Amino acid sequence: MSLPAIAEKDFQDTVRSRGMLILVALFSVLVAAFAVIVRPTGDGGDQFATEVLLQFFVGPLLVTTLVPLVGIVVGYNAVSGERESGSLKLLLSLPHSRADVVFGKVLGRGAALSLAVVTGFLLPGIVLFALAQTGALATFNVGSFLGYTVFAAVLGVVFVAIAVGCSAAAETQRRALIGGVAVFVLFVVLWSLVTGQFLNAASGLIDPLPVSQQQVSVFLQVANPITGVELLSGAFLGDRLLSGETVNQQISAVSMLVFWTIAPPLAGLWKFDSDDL
Repeated sequence: MSLPAIAEKDFQDTVRSRGMLILVALFSVLVAAFAVIVRPTGDGGDQFATEVLLQFFVGPLLVTTLVPLVGIVVGYNAVSGERESGSLKLLLSLPHSRADVVFGKVLGRGAALSLAVVTGFLLPGIVLFALAQTGALATFNVGSFLGYTVFAAVLGVVFVAIAVGCSAAAETQRRALIGGVAVFVLFVVLWSLVTGQFLNAASGLIDPLPVSQQQVSVFLQVANPITGVELLSGAFLGDRLLSGETVNQQISAVSMLVFWTIAPPLAGLWKFDSDDL
């Protein structure tokens, strides 16, 4: 029961923090602001009121930038912070393994961020639903809105896992933060540039393989968890989740999301296990 105990404690501590309250308020205000900007009251109907709001406003301007950044902030000091303060030695003196510590913090902080995201989206969602009932807003699709919220929460969990992995591998909070920010910049800003240069440099190596350069390019795109969530959420909003022409890309995206949730904490644990505290 060590892992659940650590997860529960981290969840409670994170949820009670002032930062989580600020985050919920920020999400609520921004989603509401985007809804006011779009304000679809004409003949756009279901699609314009919900899908356009999520895919072209909330998604690019909020989910794919703010959620990953918050995930890094929530997770970077999970292990390194306790190591610097000395409380990690006390924690490990109890019947907790280092794996319990790492994955317990992934679960606890990931759940806390998910709750913050869902709550932050839920409050303006209720307001939008009420406006739709009064005719002040075009038809509001509750299912699409709630489903998209789940994808946003999943993206947050992935980046919490990456940040906790960095935190477990780093000896100081500063190094963990630098690692987390570097990953954020790579996925949010530099991914297209880096993968494009890789494809150009490796074109000679790809040609003899039983895959085309286009297939490798598509895989590298969905290997980015942000692009993967965008692909899956877009398919969900278009009623094509795990079906249609992009089903193989969607399966690859799901696989990579699982990979980024598990691999960084495992890599951090490998380094953490070899460290002398």
